[in-house]
Amino acid sequence: MAGRKPTGAETAFLLLFHATVSGAFLVAYFTGDEDSYGMHVFSGYAVIVALAARLLAGLLAAGGSPLRLPRPSAAAVGTYLRRIRETGLAAFAQRSPLLAWMAVALLIGVGAAAITGAVADFTTAVEDLHEALGEAALYIVIAHVALVLCLHVLKPSAPGRAPEGNALRGPQAG
Repeated sequence: MAGRKPTGAETAFLLLFHATVSGAFLVAYFTGDEDSYGMHVFSGYAVIVALAARLLAGLLAAGGSPLRLPRPSAAAVGTYLRRIRETGLAAFAQRSPLLAWMAVALLIGVGAAAITGAVADFTTAVEDLHEALGEAALYIVIAHVALVLCLHVLKPSAPGRAPEGNALRGPQAG
């Protein structure tokens, strides 16, 4: 977890990374047929470039930077789950350690699909593997979106949070 708020440049980089990977992944996923194969290949390589830039930024980022690579911890998840059991909604006021695990799953799943796609440009032996990894990556993406939405809905409910409301539930009475 980050030790400080991101700077404007870090926020811009993270937003650009998310937009590039999510957009290029969706384009690659929906253009895998023969008629749009050029777009499929281009967007697959765009995913690889974005992931490489993110990995480089994560490796070069200083300690406490939000750009550092996620460091999932089973102990942190255990503490988080225990805090949910003991304090209920108050646990959602803090950042969930589940997000670090999801980030790693996304980097590996989407990265493996993209890299096997690049390899498939040179050998057809990995085309079936690439397709299977692409399908699996889609489910990881869906799980990521579901986790973020669930945490977003639960976070404003946590005691001590301002009743700002959110897009899914509207303003909170208070």
